Amino acid sequence: MTTRVPIRQLQQHASELIDRVAAGERVEITRNGRLIAVLGPPDPEQRVMEDLVRTGTVDPDNAASARGLGDWEPLAARPGASSKLSEVLLRMREEEDR
Repeated sequence: MTTRVPIRQLQQHASELIDRVAAGERVEITRNGRLIAVLGPPDPEQRVMEDLVRTGTVDPDNAASARGLGDWEPLAARPGASSKLSEVLLRMREEEDR
């Protein structure tokens, strides 16, 4: 869904409009009836990548150079790291329980 609002409404209701964008809505901003900006939710793939970096699953340096989820290298696959998927899953479950 797309909503078009004048810049004055953005200034007066920024928090509400940002919440709508966070929920997946696209907001077009106008000045004097002319479109000047578009606010939209982040790319779902980028959001997943940021979550993987935040949880320590993906190295931030690797994430910055990746062109998509298919390019990232899990930390467990690096030399010296545990390469057993079961160990990685157990560690992730332990973190969720905290």
